[in-house]
Amino acid sequence: MLRSSLRRITIVAAAVLLSLPLAAGTASAAADTTPPTAPRIGYAQGFQCLMVIIGANRSTDNVTPQPNLRYQAFADGQSIGFLTDQGHISGAWGVLHVVKPGPNTITVRAIDAAGNRSAASTGVGVNGFYTPGCTPGHL
Repeated sequence: MLRSSLRRITIVAAAVLLSLPLAAGTASAAADTTPPTAPRIGYAQGFQCLMVIIGANRSTDNVTPQPNLRYQAFADGQSIGFLTDQGHISGAWGVLHVVKPGPNTITVRAIDAAGNRSAASTGVGVNGFYTPGCTPGHL
């Protein structure tokens, strides 16, 4: 009888202890109102078929761990997609497409787990090259 009670107490205590970090992490993420630092574009180059390759240095945040930040890229203020951060030393990068040929200003914003958006990075100019033979499905 005593052994059964001791076992139940141990199970309840373990369940309480295991739930504490999860509850604390959820509460701090919900209360997070500080945006991440603005990323810095390290590389941006236009290629054929309106393709652009963008690389950005990682941002930091007061709550969200660096690997969990997302990076949204813009061309002339219009979203063109997200960069991928796979933990490489080069930072987050992506192969995306601009929406018009010619000059485009590329910026990137970091987004933390609570949805806070950083200020935009400094804009970098790239040329979108339209190549004959590109099809809308290719873009």
